[in-house]
Amino acid sequence: MVWINSEYVEEFAVLTTWLSVLLPWSVVRATSEQGAELVVLRFPFFGIQYVFGTGLVDGTTIRTPWEYYTVNAGQFPAQATAYLVWTLAAIVLGAAVVVSLLMYFEHDLVEKLPGRGVYVLGASMLALGVAFTAAAVQLHLNQPADILGWGVYVPIGLLGVVFFYAFGVLDLFADRA
Repeated sequence: MVWINSEYVEEFAVLTTWLSVLLPWSVVRATSEQGAELVVLRFPFFGIQYVFGTGLVDGTTIRTPWEYYTVNAGQFPAQATAYLVWTLAAIVLGAAVVVSLLMYFEHDLVEKLPGRGVYVLGASMLALGVAFTAAAVQLHLNQPADILGWGVYVPIGLLGVVFFYAFGVLDLFADRA
């Protein structure tokens, strides 16, 4: 069964790569002992942390994966490892975006890539799915909630990770007839 018409495979691969930039791969909610609520949205290139009730500007922190890594490297090594995986995944996605832009604007340059770039993007999406799954599991299993003053961290969304797997499988197994 063909999910994507063979004449649109390359366009689909480009579109899925661009959509992947916008997908949060992890959404986490936590509450403190004082009743404050925290939400952390992790996107491929940045993370947003918001504390409810503190105002939009004062309660919002935006960091890159590398910033998360440097903040946690000495204090929480298990978390730092997850943030390093996130940083490497962001680099892989950046490279995939470059390939997708070349596929979109300079189609002749990617003719030599496997599947004219479709398989490269599919493999990238699967690699991102694996990396973000590993990072999410590492972060959720090693959350120092008691040290940071927040209660139990509850992962409420890993839907973005599911999309990375789906995009990768659809790109890799697309009919290239």
